[in-house]
Amino acid sequence: MNIGEAANASSLTPDTIRFYEKKGVLPRPPRLASGYRHYTEEHVSTLRLAKGLRELELPLAEVAPILSIAHDGTCGEIRESMTKTFTKTLRELDARIGELEQARDHLGGLLQGLRKMRRKDVSVPGVEACECVRMVAES
Repeated sequence: MNIGEAANASSLTPDTIRFYEKKGVLPRPPRLASGYRHYTEEHVSTLRLAKGLRELELPLAEVAPILSIAHDGTCGEIRESMTKTFTKTLRELDARIGELEQARDHLGGLLQGLRKMRRKDVSVPGVEACECVRMVAES
């Protein structure tokens, strides 16, 4: 497939793919006789992984070796550093997931309270204002 098709399949733009290749984050695909890049499903899988890692805000410097392993299936000399990087990244992801779960639970509680409100209610049932709000309201 060409770069446009690979871009569509990976939800990246062709410019992003070219940028990643230029920076050495992604291996450059072989070229056809016509000079066009030829991407395979393996390339698209690697592109999707790159997109996901970047959405997690991993810096390109950390993404490149991960993609190298994912694409080439070799880690040899960098196994130890990749183990540390993956462990650190998984810890960070777990922390972010925890924060997102807390935010979801908080929003869910607010929504539940809002749905219980009657027309005359001025405060949300089941939701207590923080002390700061009470102090300002009483002044």
